[in-house]
Amino acid sequence: MRRLLGFPVLVLVFLGSVVATPGVGRATTEAELSPQTSEAFQVLITTAELVVGQNRFAFGLLKEHQLLEDAHAVVRVYALEGQQGQLKTEVPASYARLEVVEQGNRVHVHPDGTRHVHHEETDIRGIYVAQVFFEWPGIWGLEVLATEGNGSTEVSRFTVQVLAAPYTPALGTPAPRSHNLIASDVTDLRHIDTSDPPDPRLHQVRIADAIAQGKPQVIVFATPKFCTSRVCGPVMDIVRLLLPTYGDRVVLIHQEIWQDFATQRVTPTVEEWRLHSEPWIFVVDEKGIIRAKFEGLTTAHEIAMALEQMLERR
Repeated sequence: MRRLLGFPVLVLVFLGSVVATPGVGRATTEAELSPQTSEAFQVLITTAELVVGQNRFAFGLLKEHQLLEDAHAVVRVYALEGQQGQLKTEVPASYARLEVVEQGNRVHVHPDGTRHVHHEETDIRGIYVAQVFFEWPGIWGLEVLATEGNGSTEVSRFTVQVLAAPYTPALGTPAPRSHNLIASDVTDLRHIDTSDPPDPRLHQVRIADAIAQGKPQVIVFATPKFCTSRVCGPVMDIVRLLLPTYGDRVVLIHQEIWQDFATQRVTPTVEEWRLHSEPWIFVVDEKGIIRAKFEGLTTAHEIAMALEQMLERR
């Protein structure tokens, strides 16, 4: 769904099909774990970094080359030992529609705040999100079941690598005091913003300065021009949607990924934040502590909820 910057993500086929719905904690045998994932149904994972503890697990559902919307989806988490899998938990996955899609067309938010509907259809209209919990690092099995309106159910299984600690800055830890380039540092804003057009509102304050001034932040790491998926542009538009409501209380900052795309050299700020994929969004409080983070496609509602929770604590 989006470019990986040299990050080895393990997504293998989880050979498992639960014939009958098992209870949590029941061990399923190898015989019960027969393959059932079909090539016509796939889970498109947008979350590369999974760690011990609670995780935002986001994904799309692809069936016969069409993205499914509003399916009833659940995610089952299996602890694996050899050829056996033990069901640890089952959680719902809610479908969230993107606020920058209208009647199937993408909405572009301009730097002056106006909205323009592109008269071209987009099949990226929403994302499924589940909160999954892993007790220890290693290989875990995930099973996604999606039931459509006609009652038919599709199943996909795969394994994921769970880390003991995140590569990116962890929740509850201090944000890197980055001295990212801002509008006053360059003669042309396109040097630090590949959006079309660049947005000066997102390049007024350095991350380090906002922390020193006690200002909460939303920091989006994305490269609209060089993104190999169609996710970065919508994510930038989603962040711009937050400006009218939160622009006077929160500093919104955009950081490009590449310092030199031709040589695949990332910016110093991306290195400081240890990012191996993009886009990423971080919510940082007035003390410089990371309170929320979102990898890949994210909705404005998710970010706003994190902002409201953070601002309530002030």
